[in-house]
Amino acid sequence: MKLLATDYDGTLLFGDALLQDDLDAIHRWREEGNQFAIVTGRSHESMMKQIAEYGLELDYLVTNNGGMIFDREGKNLLASQLDTITAIDLMFASHEMGDVVSYVVNDGYNRHKVVVNPGLPDHRYPHMQPDWTEEQIMDSANFAQIVFSMRDRDAAMEFADKVNMYFGSSVNAFANNCVVDVVPNGTSKASGLEFITAYSGLDDDDVYAIGDSNNDIPMLEAAAHPAVIAAAPAEVLEVVDDRVYPTVSAFIEDIEHNA
Repeated sequence: MKLLATDYDGTLLFGDALLQDDLDAIHRWREEGNQFAIVTGRSHESMMKQIAEYGLELDYLVTNNGGMIFDREGKNLLASQLDTITAIDLMFASHEMGDVVSYVVNDGYNRHKVVVNPGLPDHRYPHMQPDWTEEQIMDSANFAQIVFSMRDRDAAMEFADKVNMYFGSSVNAFANNCVVDVVPNGTSKASGLEFITAYSGLDDDDVYAIGDSNNDIPMLEAAAHPAVIAAAPAEVLEVVDDRVYPTVSAFIEDIEHNA
C-alpha cells in the first residue's frame, strides 16, 4: 500500500475546475488498494464544499497547512491553535501594512473575513463577505489559522519573511502565491504528512507527494518521492530533480508504470 498526498490549488484544481483524468486516476489509485490525501492550506469549510462539488474520493484531509487532520469519515484526528495574543497582534499589525488586502481567520472549521485595505483588489477572496466584526473575531479567541491576502506575490513573500522574523517563536508563515498562511509554530504540510504516514502505519518509502507552491516545499522535502507540477515557480521546482509533471494523473501513471 502506498500513500499519495497532493496539494489542492494549482495542483489538483486548475482555475475553477478539476481535470477528469485526475479524478479517474485517483479513483484507480484507491481501487488498487492505495491511500490518497489532500494536504492544503485551505480551511475545512472551504474543502468540504470542493469535495462535495467534485465528488472527491480521499482517505485523509489535511487542512490549515497541517494544522487540522481528518479521516475519510470526517473524524478530527488532530487540531492545533495559534497563541491568542500572537494572533491578535498579527491582526492589529496587518492594518499598518499597506500591502495587506484582507485577512481570513478560521477556527479549524469556519472562516471569517476582515477587509484591511478596501482600495486594493482581493485576488484570493474576492467574493467572500465579512460576517463578523473584527472585534467579534478577536473576542472568539479561537484561531487555527490566519490567511493574509496580499497585493501580489512579492508582497506575500516579504510579509511572510517579516512574520517569521518577529513572531517565529510562536508561528510559521508560508507564502502561497498572493497570500500568507500563518499557523502555529511546528505546523506545516510536512508535519501533516508525517502524521498521516504514521497513523496509516506506512513505511516512509511508500509516501509520494506533489505540489506547486512555496507552502508545499516542507511536504515535498519530507516525502520519499516528491514531485512538482510543471507550472510551479523556480524555487519549488528546485526541490525535485526531474520529477516534474503536467498533472496529478501523469504522476500517478508514472508511479504505476515504475512500481
